Amino acid sequence: MSIELRPATEAAIRRFATWRYEPPYDAYDIVESPDEAVAYFIQPEIRCHTLWDGSDIVGYATFGEDAQVPGGDYSGDGIDIGLGIDPDRTGLGNGHRYVAAVVAHAGATFEHQELRVTVAAGNARALYVWSGAGFAETSRFATSRTILGSNEFVILSLDSLNADTP
Repeated sequence: MSIELRPATEAAIRRFATWRYEPPYDAYDIVESPDEAVAYFIQPEIRCHTLWDGSDIVGYATFGEDAQVPGGDYSGDGIDIGLGIDPDRTGLGNGHRYVAAVVAHAGATFEHQELRVTVAAGNARALYVWSGAGFAETSRFATSRTILGSNEFVILSLDSLNADTP
């Protein structure tokens, strides 16, 4: 079954706002209350969408500034992608399906732009999946926040016209 992206609803946001990851991935937990999460993610400029696999929500994605990490160089035209996957579905080998759906959606939705994703340098699973989708490292930077044992982040990019989704 293919993954479908739909604009996030209040009910969907309340659902993913309660997802809790096992350490060390718990750095990705949404710490705001469900009401605060709804108020944030429902804003049109956040461009939040949920990923559906049949009748199940398997993830959510944001497009734009929300996906940027303070300290990175996001100059130039590009659309930044943020992606969260249901913790019960991570590490099972389906990351390529989720990323392919998000990349296809971004390519179809936004004018030709470079697609970018920022990943914690310690998140080997995410780096592997995004690299497998054709994204290449364009820069690294350090922040004051440590995630998965590192304060370094990697920006990876893909030209959306040349996106060859798996």
